[in-house]
Amino acid sequence: MNTQVLDQARNAYRTGDFAAAAQLFAAAKDPSELAGEADHLRGNSLMRLGRYADAVEAYDAALRDDAYGKRGALLTNQGKALMSSGDVRSAVSAFSAATQDASYATPYKAYLGLGDALKKLGNLTEAGVAYRQAAIDGTNPAPAGALASLGDCFVGLQRPEDAIESYRTALDFAGPRDDSRAISAGLGQAYVAANRFTDAVDAFNNATADGIYQLTGDQRDAFERAKDTLSASSSMVASTGSYTTGVDPLDPLGQSGNFMPDPSDTGFFTLSEQEMVQQDRAETKVRRKHRHTGLKVFIVILIVLLIAGGGAAFAYTRGFGIPSQQDVLSKLFQAATDGADTDEYLASGLDESQKAVISASIPLDATATIEGMDAGMSETTATVNVTLKQGGEMTYEVGFVREGLGWAVSSISTDFDVETSAE
Repeated sequence: MNTQVLDQARNAYRTGDFAAAAQLFAAAKDPSELAGEADHLRGNSLMRLGRYADAVEAYDAALRDDAYGKRGALLTNQGKALMSSGDVRSAVSAFSAATQDASYATPYKAYLGLGDALKKLGNLTEAGVAYRQAAIDGTNPAPAGALASLGDCFVGLQRPEDAIESYRTALDFAGPRDDSRAISAGLGQAYVAANRFTDAVDAFNNATADGIYQLTGDQRDAFERAKDTLSASSSMVASTGSYTTGVDPLDPLGQSGNFMPDPSDTGFFTLSEQEMVQQDRAETKVRRKHRHTGLKVFIVILIVLLIAGGGAAFAYTRGFGIPSQQDVLSKLFQAATDGADTDEYLASGLDESQKAVISASIPLDATATIEGMDAGMSETTATVNVTLKQGGEMTYEVGFVREGLGWAVSSISTDFDVETSAE
């Protein structure tokens, strides 16, 4: 292994020069040499360049290095490369293998890819199971996409009421990077399938209100059907049936007590004991967000606590600080770009060599944005999206520790997974 060339390749990768990075990673090792990191990052670079078949080969080479590990991430990336190259069946095998890696920190990525591949093959039942797993995975910071895709599967399986609950829950979880218009359009289609035409018109109007989202052909047909039906007979509104709010998300019959429809009713899902434990954790999160009344009460209580003087302590235990995690991270990246001293943004317990490693891992002229946090009173772990100078993107996991009332960075590590879709 030529370590000098490897360092050059890493620098090119950090700055978003993926063409140079791909060449340098290949030059850093002999063709027969096992070097998981070099082949992993070479594969990521080739993905960014749209060279999917070459990326498949690079990930395969990285997988042969047993000492490197990271099988879940490698197989997920390989699955994405296979999907992009048109080999959907091989992609299913890669994604499925990725879900079996117990050490994989973000298995929802593999389940999302598996769902997409299975849906493309027309296997909506198994695709729905995969999307469900992605939605309830506690490491998934943005489950709205998985829930919306699960709704698509329910529509295709002619289970509109289940689809409605999937889309409604997806809207509750939708963040800045989720297309709530598309989710609303899917919800409208599900309402039409359930003969709930008034709700359907409202959903379609929400989807198209700003003129940005364009309905698909099937959605336009469903929208017109809903409007025509309401115009033809005002009594149709009464015959569409009532809907009881407050039901369990994705359990519209209220029979199972589970987060998803009861397997005994539909045969759709089969839960292992491990999945049920994971499901129970996710259920708590969904219920907390889905019940709007509880959220309003929480906000009122929080305001009262703040006014009474107890809010500061409460906020402290929830990870709030001055400066915040985002403020510290932004200033750290700016200091690294300016060549300024970064010590004030790093944890005081780090030695000089640890501080040097963190500073060296920060790409220059990059913008860091926290996309998800597991915040505690004294420690926080954040998923950070980094936009590079030349337009590429990378994902980091950043650790923070409490320093006084604020936060300081204690660790930075790179997530080598790569998203293939344009953002």
